[in-house]
Order: sequence, then structure tokens, then C-alpha cells
Amino acid sequence: MVSSDESHTKRGNPILLVLAALLLSLCFIAGGSSATGNLGTMAAQLLAIPILVYSVVQAQRQGLLRLARGSVLVVMMIALLPLLQLIPLPAWLWSLPPERLSLWSDLQAAGVATVDKRWTLSAYATERDLLFLLPGIALFFCLLGSGRTVWRNMLWLIIGLSVANLILAFAQIAAGQQSFLNPYPDYAPAMAGIFANRNHQASMLAIGLMLVTVFLLNALRQARNSSGPYAKVWVLVFAALSFILALPLVGSRAGVIVAMIMFLGAILSSGLPSAHSFRRNRLLQIGSLLALAVFVIGLQAALGWMRNDAGDSAIEGSRYRIAAETLQIGIEYAPLGAGFGTFIPAFKQGSSDVFLMRGYVNNAHNEYAQWWLEGGVLGVIVVLLALIVLIKALVRLLRQNPQSRTRTSGIAALMGIGVIILHSTVDYPLRTPALMAVFAVLSGIAVAAANTVSNESARDRKTS
Repeated sequence: MVSSDESHTKRGNPILLVLAALLLSLCFIAGGSSATGNLGTMAAQLLAIPILVYSVVQAQRQGLLRLARGSVLVVMMIALLPLLQLIPLPAWLWSLPPERLSLWSDLQAAGVATVDKRWTLSAYATERDLLFLLPGIALFFCLLGSGRTVWRNMLWLIIGLSVANLILAFAQIAAGQQSFLNPYPDYAPAMAGIFANRNHQASMLAIGLMLVTVFLLNALRQARNSSGPYAKVWVLVFAALSFILALPLVGSRAGVIVAMIMFLGAILSSGLPSAHSFRRNRLLQIGSLLALAVFVIGLQAALGWMRNDAGDSAIEGSRYRIAAETLQIGIEYAPLGAGFGTFIPAFKQGSSDVFLMRGYVNNAHNEYAQWWLEGGVLGVIVVLLALIVLIKALVRLLRQNPQSRTRTSGIAALMGIGVIILHSTVDYPLRTPALMAVFAVLSGIAVAAANTVSNESARDRKTS
């Protein structure tokens, strides 16, 4: 007889599935740009509030908040940090970072007698970033309180959104710049779909590829054991090849490199190439050598790209220099940070003369450097804690039976998360509402799956 808790773990809450699918789709369709939000992103933020309340109540009723207390604490810290930055500080604490003393001197020279001594240098920008986080937090708790059926449906929805965006990208190229299919008519279509930045399209394609790869490896195992249809295998093979062939066409070097590295990670984490089968299977040995070669090539390409980027005379294209400059400016704002949403003015004020250009730098092109500049020491601590939570989830899932569907969903989500974590070292995918929402869904699935297998293992030990 199956208990109600176990039944929920398998089926999940259909209401949460509908709400999560609706919110993710809205964030994705309206959130392809990192610029100030539009009506669609505003609607997503408003919709996220009741969804967040409902999903938290459901998770609490099932005792899932207690099981996932570490990850819940990290999510709360992510939300609380912008709130803390809106609090006024005493003068001695506000002026602790050296860069603020320089700013205060400039304001006095300009005749400004008083200044709003909040933690953040721009309350409006920090409030905007706090609202930006709402859909992601709501989606995380939605998936945390759901079951395996909901997880798999949401993973398939992400794959579907990736495919739909790829089809839209091809249609944009065929239709031309002024077509209604192009959401950014000021720019020529660039195989980006709903995204303003082709690197973010590459991230989405790479995430879709990781999910399809993990599902494909699981389907191959089932087919080999005569418990699954080969038709499913061929559908997944076609989807994987579509993503692989489309990635180079997008024109994102980083996206291709990240996909190559994470593709190897997806294969190794699948549990398909066991030590016993590796020793006996010559084809598997050859395939492993080819996978290792792909990893080495990808790593070499990444290092070569960073070296060329660092030596690029065109500062606008040098991600390495921008990230290094951001880290240096962050030291001047330490330990508090400049405040979330304040990157553009902080960078413009604190950067060296070499960055004086016609345009402006809108992001650090390195998520971790930008968190250091905007969030200070606490921001770095929050990022490290989030990475620890994800690593613990990965370790828990890798210890489980590779044939477990819970493990498959969790590993697929973590491989997608790995794409964003790696790409964030040279770009800013999490600054777009679309990819932020995808990341939140994947994180909720990964944490929930890891907690499920851990709870099941503990229950099995008690019964034995």
C-alpha cells in the first residue's frame, strides 16, 4: 500500500504544475533582455507573489521546508540581502568603504549638503533588483513542493521552450529585421529568438542539450534492459543533434565551449558507463577517449579565448578586462558593496581611463565579480553557500541507483544548472528574467530530488 506522502512524491500537486508552467512561460516569453523590465516581466512579478505564498504554504504542510532547510535558508538570504541594503546606516559605517569617502567629497564640492546614507547607493535600483528576484523565488518553492511527475513535466517544458525558441530564431532570419517576429527591430536578427543577446540563446540551447542528453542516456539504459521503447531513443537523438548543430550557428564561442564541457559531465554523471562495462566494452572505451578529447579541446578553447580576450585592444569586447576591473572596484566598495542594481554608475565612476568609451559597460560579464561589487562580503558568502547547496545535492544524487527516476530528474536539472554556472564566468545569463526563471526551476528540482532520495534512503535504513 502506498502512503499519501509517497503518492505525493510521485505525482505532485497538479495546481503547482499549472502555476509553475504559467509563470515560467511568462518569464521566458517576456524576459529575453537584461534591460529594464516590460509589461510582461511586471506581470510575472505580480503573479509571483500569490504563487510564492501558495507554494510556501504547500511545502510547509508537507514538511519539505524542514527537509530542505539549508537551501531554503540560502534562498531567504538571497531575498533578504537587497532588503538589508535599503536600510539606512550610521555615518561611520556608511563611509567605511574608501570609494564612498571619495563620493562624499565630490558631493560636498558640488554643494550637496546631505546624502541618503543607505547601504545601497541607489535605493531605486536595489528595489528593482528585489522585484526581479520574485519570480525565481516563487518558481523555486513551486518545484520544491512538487513531485516527480511535476519535475519531469517542467523539464520537458524547458526542452520545449528551447526548441520553440530555436524555431523562432530560424524564422527571424528568414523574415528579416523589420518583421514582427523580431522583438528587437533596432538590431538585425542573430539566431537569438526571444533573447537580445545571442550568448543567452546559446545558454538556453546548451541547457536543452543537457536535459535531452540525460534523458537519452536513461532511455538507452531502459531500451538495453528491454524495458523501454526505441522510438523514444530516436526522438531524443534527433533533439540532441538539433541542439548540437544549432549551437555553432548562434555565434557564441562561450556557449559552445560550455556545452562541450557539460556534455562530458552529463555522460559521466548518468551512471551508464560503469567500471565493469568500461573494462569489457571496447566501444565504450573508444567513446570515453573521444569524450575526453572533446573535454580537452573545450578546455583549451576556453583558455585560448580568455587569453585572446585579455589581449584584445577593443575594450568593449574584452570580458576578462571588464571582470578584472570590476573585482578591483569591488575592493574599493568593500566590505559593504555598492548595492544591487548599481553596477553601471559604480563601474563608470570607479573604472580606469582605459574604459572611457562612447558607450557604457552594462554588466561585468562575470556574475561572481558583479556580486562582489554589488553585494560585498555578504554577497560572496551567499554565492558560496548556494554553490555548496548545489554540490551537496549533486553528491547525494550520484550515490543513488542510476535507474532511479528521481535521480535522473535531479541530475538533468543539475547539468542544466552547470551550464549557467560556467557561462556566468564570462557572461551574465542570470541577468535575464528568462534564464533566471529557468535556473530557479532547475534549482528547485535538483534540491527536491536530492532531499527525496536522502529521505527515502533514511526510511529504508529504518525499516531494515
